[in-house]
Amino acid sequence: MFTSNAFQKQLFEQIFDSTTGKSKITADLMAILGCSRASLYRKRIGSTPLTADELIKIANHFSLSIDALRSHPENNSHIVVCTTLPPIQSYADIDFYIDNTKKNLELAISQPTAQLYFTAKEVPLYRYMDMPGLSAFRYYLWIMENMRKNERFDPKNIPQELIDKGRELTNLSEGIKSTEFWLPSAFDNLIGQIKYVSNSSRMSNRIKDQLKEELETVLQKLVQNVKTEQTDKGKPYQMVLCHYLTLSDAALIEIGPNHSEVMFSYGSINYMKSSNPNIINAFRRGLRYHKLEGQTLGALDSDTIDDFASSIRIKINEL
Repeated sequence: MFTSNAFQKQLFEQIFDSTTGKSKITADLMAILGCSRASLYRKRIGSTPLTADELIKIANHFSLSIDALRSHPENNSHIVVCTTLPPIQSYADIDFYIDNTKKNLELAISQPTAQLYFTAKEVPLYRYMDMPGLSAFRYYLWIMENMRKNERFDPKNIPQELIDKGRELTNLSEGIKSTEFWLPSAFDNLIGQIKYVSNSSRMSNRIKDQLKEELETVLQKLVQNVKTEQTDKGKPYQMVLCHYLTLSDAALIEIGPNHSEVMFSYGSINYMKSSNPNIINAFRRGLRYHKLEGQTLGALDSDTIDDFASSIRIKINEL
């Protein structure tokens, strides 16, 4: 049996063994956890349990996979564990974020029975990363949010490598069987962001018109996927239209019979990833509930699909 004491000891051993400068590590941990040296010692030996929030802070700071440290997850599912990505503060951080997201999809696509479930309170990122203007706009917003700047948006200022990688991410997403749980308002936030930046004179009318055209393309592609019940690469696709979602923006990837992972956002940009059985099963229950409550759309639901698209198209045209 893998006790929480042993888990914490292993966690701290991993940190101290993989990083140089023991005194600096101690000082960093005290600052991260907001505790004294004596309190840190009690956590290190396992006499004081770490909270879920403390685990997240440690994993985030040291870029550790907490899941990877568990030797018997089935016996320790009460321990909330996760892998986190570092905060996005520069284009290099975005590059790291995209690479990690791509790796998750590549791992799933390598298995023929893999499936992706996505709860779309907002337009899924991979749905528009192949659009040069919209992907550049997303990167721009991430940088502005973290650097608290109000620079004008110009797609030419975004590194071309990121635009190319975004296109690869969309391409990968089309190669896996997918079910997306959509809200009718999923486009609203992205449209609102474009409108705000435009109204605050940080975007030219030419660029705004480009984003409008790309939004229309994203919408047309979504409608085609729903009506054909296929992705652009011919993989099975299904949309479940919901009046509301109790689940946060998140994704469940079923990679194989004994390997599933949940990725859910935190701090508005980054995401946590966990293979914790309790978290995965709870997310699955939420998906089953919403599938019963929502409306699964397909080729025979043209009127509902057209109404969904028409309401979004009106908002796009009002930009």
